[in-house]
Amino acid sequence: MTGTMNNIVNLYKPVGPSSFFMVQSVKRALKIKKAGHIGTLDPKAEGVLPICLNRSTRLIQFLVSLPKVYRANMTLGIATDTQDATGQVTATGDATTVTEPQVREVLADFQGEVQQIPPMYSAKKKDGVPLYKLARNGITIERKPVTLRIYAIDFLNKEGNEVTFRVKCSAGTYVRTLCHDIGQILGCGAHMSQLVREQVGQFDIESSLTLEELSDAPSDGTLTEKLLGTEAGLDFLPEIEVHPDHIPSLTHGIPLTKVAVRATPDRFQPGMNLRVTGEEGCIVAIVDPVVDEEGFQQLDPGEIAFKLKRVLV
Repeated sequence: MTGTMNNIVNLYKPVGPSSFFMVQSVKRALKIKKAGHIGTLDPKAEGVLPICLNRSTRLIQFLVSLPKVYRANMTLGIATDTQDATGQVTATGDATTVTEPQVREVLADFQGEVQQIPPMYSAKKKDGVPLYKLARNGITIERKPVTLRIYAIDFLNKEGNEVTFRVKCSAGTYVRTLCHDIGQILGCGAHMSQLVREQVGQFDIESSLTLEELSDAPSDGTLTEKLLGTEAGLDFLPEIEVHPDHIPSLTHGIPLTKVAVRATPDRFQPGMNLRVTGEEGCIVAIVDPVVDEEGFQQLDPGEIAFKLKRVLV
């Protein structure tokens, strides 16, 4: 029974185990062969780790770009080579004169589009080699800045040299690098001392399950209600309505022509992911517009309007 599950688990990862370990544990608990997470959490971090099961792993490519919300603790006055509490101290500074208004002001300056240099202690690769392996051998290479977006960053608390803040950011943001950069601007240095991922897209920490709760579910009969359907994972994508007669051809790889489309979002453009739903709200495919909404109106009925990106049934 569990082998046919194609759902999503909103899992809570505690401090300690790796994201890979959590995925393997879910596979063992549910007796399934295939699973994958939609965004790594470092072993020292905790929080939301959504995991796709079986065929829902095909959704991962569309879910990894979801924005994340983190609550971070930052220690002022100490910078480390890993930019978190696990690393070696590289610099110290006087943080006793840093005030709450100063911290608030610097945090506010990071909201919006930012440039971030990925840390050496990261899984990003250079010529196929993870940067952290180079860093462990004492090698530092030049990294190009990456453009990211900080949607919101809110000051929560300051006690002595410890600062707590919450940040909503685009995928690929290193919160420990954010802490490091904040410390640089404050002039005292800083590192991330604790991290909790509170949300990934619509998956939040309040509704997450521990591994123990998930492991007990098959035996206590609550497994079905604790798993999320694929529609829950992709309901953030704009939807297009397709005439039912055209669903079978779409699921066999045939692109959608204009005549097959019953309704579209008000705005769309090439490169966007749109979901196509079938009966009972089941998502059958992800498609990519060939033209924008104005170009769509000018297409002939038989012209291709949406290219198929992924069949999900």
